[in-house]
Amino acid sequence: MDSSGQTTDSDERRTDLNRLLVRLDSEPANAWEKYRDLRCRLVKFFEWNQCPFSEELADEVLDRVARKPPEEEIRNVMEFVIGVARNVRLEAYKKAQRETHIEEQPGGQESLADPRDREQEIVDELDQKHRLACLRECLGNLRSDDRSLALDYYSAQEAKQKVHRKKLASTAGITMIALRVRANRLREKLEKCVGSCLESRRRMPSSPSFSIG
Repeated sequence: MDSSGQTTDSDERRTDLNRLLVRLDSEPANAWEKYRDLRCRLVKFFEWNQCPFSEELADEVLDRVARKPPEEEIRNVMEFVIGVARNVRLEAYKKAQRETHIEEQPGGQESLADPRDREQEIVDELDQKHRLACLRECLGNLRSDDRSLALDYYSAQEAKQKVHRKKLASTAGITMIALRVRANRLREKLEKCVGSCLESRRRMPSSPSFSIG
């Protein structure tokens, strides 16, 4: 609190964070562990959805959730966070589209662009191409049934995901829980494979392909 007795922005952010931690778990140590895990999942969510600045977007989601007033009950924190993350993702897409549209206009951002910004854009574009190339490679190294499941499970539009995944479970003759477990294991394999692929490309751009363990 400052000398005038007014609450500072830093104090408000600390209060918001503490409120979020309490909502995650009443035990401080467990709450921090869940917070770190949640942030990691959000970063991966934005990376998988090809959003640049995934860590900043993850922090934005957590900040928005933390700012929810204490009188507004959040029955399921994880579901609420997922909803906020989807909104942030859509906002990021729209912002990227607007910026692309402005750059295409005569005398748009090109007239004010810093050469270093363009260099970073090129680096980001290359990183994205490498990530997509690695994902395709890793998908190609999966068994055909696993590859089909991964693509089918995560490709459905949000509004139709529940119905689509119920059909997948019915076709496979397994429960929704079993389907979710299998899909999550495949996602973890792909994430590990893509990470290894990207690291391999950074060290040796011409290195041979590898398979998912």
